[in-house]
Amino acid sequence: MAPESNRMAELSRGRIAAAVLAGLVILWLGARWLESGRIAPGLAATGTATAPQAPLGEALRETEPIRHEVIGSVQSRFPVAAASRVAARVVAVEVHAGERVRAGQTLVTLDSADLRAGLAQAEGELAAANGELSRARADESRYAALYPRGSVTASERDTAEAAYRAAAGRAEQARAAVAQARAALAYATVKSPADGVVIERMVERGDLAMPGQPLVRLYNESAMRVELEVPEALARQIRIGQPLAVSIDAASANLEVSVNEIVPAADPRSRTFLVRAMLPSAANLRPGMFARATFTSGTETVLTVPADAVVRVGQLTSLRIYQRGATVVRMVSIGRRFGDRIEILAGVNPGEKVLLVHSRSQTIAGQTGAAQTN
Repeated sequence: MAPESNRMAELSRGRIAAAVLAGLVILWLGARWLESGRIAPGLAATGTATAPQAPLGEALRETEPIRHEVIGSVQSRFPVAAASRVAARVVAVEVHAGERVRAGQTLVTLDSADLRAGLAQAEGELAAANGELSRARADESRYAALYPRGSVTASERDTAEAAYRAAAGRAEQARAAVAQARAALAYATVKSPADGVVIERMVERGDLAMPGQPLVRLYNESAMRVELEVPEALARQIRIGQPLAVSIDAASANLEVSVNEIVPAADPRSRTFLVRAMLPSAANLRPGMFARATFTSGTETVLTVPADAVVRVGQLTSLRIYQRGATVVRMVSIGRRFGDRIEILAGVNPGEKVLLVHSRSQTIAGQTGAAQTN
């Protein structure tokens, strides 16, 4: 029985070994089959056609101007602040923000009671001075006539003459005081110094206006300029007369201007220089509007492809490269746009052919095919 048992055990082990070997062979064959259909990392085979299914473009090295962009704002070239020249209470503010005013139009009316009283006092003092002057003039004439006849002494004549001159001086001072009081009374009505648009009324009825205090701010809408904050690293590349392309989105304005003023000192907080350029007259420009300006300095060589060749899926950007009769998808990194071409930072080499997947001809062909199908 023992030999028979041994033969059975050997036979069982042989069958197990054969089954394991067969399983390994099947696994190896399956792995080879799966590996034969695998795509190399970074490339996706999309076909093996001998001719591309879309128009081709080419990756080219091109020389482009170096463009810089700076930001700023629109401002009036002639901002005006109508200010008080006397201390008085505000009686009325005659205008509102956004209102157009003409030169000489009343903006603010101040309380003039004290000013009228001052004028009356000055006029009274002038009347008194004129009376004294008349008396002194008569005395001086009389003493001058009596002196040749010996009726008065030379000292008396000189005293009368000096009194007359003193009275004339006081009368002149009184006349100046009256003129000053009248001018102060006129200042009680604050008028617009120029044509413009009201930006802000800075006082209200009942406020106390002080000399030099702005009451209403205006701007001239026909004289605007753009003020740009240029970083100190770029300031050396800007000169008077530098062409600028200014874009003001709020006004849907794209303007070609030139630099006419560069402030030669940087802002110590932002480290920027103030650059100004005059803007053409436009009714839709307002002070404070955001503006951006671009200018060029020198050239650089960049690698570009047609914009129609770039495919975007989420955050990924790719090109369809046509090489050796096949099309592969390659991930790329893009940069700036230059007209109808886009800068490629990495992922493609100069001279490579790319499919124009968004080309106009392809779109028209697709629309024609759809119409025929319908």
